[in-house]
Amino acid sequence: MNEKKLCPVCGSDKLELVLQKETINGDLGKNFSIDIPHDKCMECDFEGDILGENDKVIEKALSSLNEAYIDEVLNYFEERKINFAGIERAVGLPQRTLTKWKNRNSSPTAAGIALLKYLRTFPWLIEVAEHKFDFNIAQKIFVTTAVNMLIKSTTFCDHNIERNRYSATTGNFNTAVFTDNLNLTQNNTTFYVNFEQQGVV
Repeated sequence: MNEKKLCPVCGSDKLELVLQKETINGDLGKNFSIDIPHDKCMECDFEGDILGENDKVIEKALSSLNEAYIDEVLNYFEERKINFAGIERAVGLPQRTLTKWKNRNSSPTAAGIALLKYLRTFPWLIEVAEHKFDFNIAQKIFVTTAVNMLIKSTTFCDHNIERNRYSATTGNFNTAVFTDNLNLTQNNTTFYVNFEQQGVV
């Protein structure tokens, strides 16, 4: 039996449904627009969520956001040919977990969603996990990643050096390109960085 809606202030059943557009700002740049229902009493002008229906609307929207996070992260890995099984081995997930999440055969917990966000934001953490979270190796991976990002965003010259690195995640050798002497121009100042001497490569 459906509960009859009555105004909690005056007891009138003369209510009007009012929809208020709201945007939920999620992580990874994901936003979700929803209609929040409110009941407005035509007798005393009271307005509110009489039967607590808003919680269900918001819960459904958050569930949709979680599905968007899963799609965003797993599509990112697939587009870059990063093997799901390799990721699972590296971070300790049961076999075929990521495939089940992608196909909606199971849903990740809040911790699983957070893990996906971290791996999408910092993909180099997968390589850190491959090396059993060894602190020194993790530092090297972090610095190498930062240098690569710097190179991509900066004009440089001099010859390039190719480095072949094997990744357990992709199952093949990846070629990383570094400069022996990087020529950066910022505020008319030139910086020379020798990566071999720094021990970055």
